[in-house]
Amino acid sequence: MKKIIAGNWKMNLDCKNSLILADKLNKILNIKKSRNEVIIFPDFSSLFLVSQAIKDGQIKFGSQDVAHKGLGAYTGEVSLESLKQLNCKYILIGHSERRQYFADNDLVADKLFNVIKNSKIKPILCIGESLAQRKKGETFKILEKQLKEAFSKLKTKDLENRNIVIAYEPIWAIGTGLVAEVEDVVKAHKKIKEIFSKMFRGSKIKQVKVLYGGSVNVDNFLNLQKLQEVDGLLIGGASLKAGDFLDIAYNF
Repeated sequence: MKKIIAGNWKMNLDCKNSLILADKLNKILNIKKSRNEVIIFPDFSSLFLVSQAIKDGQIKFGSQDVAHKGLGAYTGEVSLESLKQLNCKYILIGHSERRQYFADNDLVADKLFNVIKNSKIKPILCIGESLAQRKKGETFKILEKQLKEAFSKLKTKDLENRNIVIAYEPIWAIGTGLVAEVEDVVKAHKKIKEIFSKMFRGSKIKQVKVLYGGSVNVDNFLNLQKLQEVDGLLIGGASLKAGDFLDIAYNF
């Protein structure tokens, strides 16, 4: 089974530098392919340029977010229709920064519903607990709550023949340099798959993959490499350096 190595560029690069990095990654991956599926998530303003730069290449690209509704009077939003026309393959939904800074908690279910009901694009649902919640021993409770809320508007039949991707991002580990202990990662990933399986028991879902995200870099990714519960990585800062990102893409 192919693993996913995804790089979330967030709002760290302008259009010019997004294009430079995408072109560099694409050229190298076209010469030396990775056994994993490699995805990059540029900011919205760079999506078209990047989509053209990596067209027909080995690397795939996705959107960092999507509107919770179809075309309409939603100033500042990016429509699913536009992302489909760009041939976008993945969309991040519910990233912790969207939840924290833009009050996305109440929109996650609508966004997930929109993508699954109206496209073939693969959503990557992001979930994870805060440090305070972790200290209270509420990690599993929070993961279950976020999963149930996210899928609350979808029925089992809506997920038939779909590939479901969930990213476990402990909020306290994002951009802090802290990484969850291997044992904790294993437990969280097992729990996520267990909860999801109970929610949609008997469904014809093709596959459920769970990625880990949280200060993953070239110095620590090998600690996660042999964990069968980890189906890939969602990488932040390290994805902005071509050498580091490719090192992980080739060796995970």
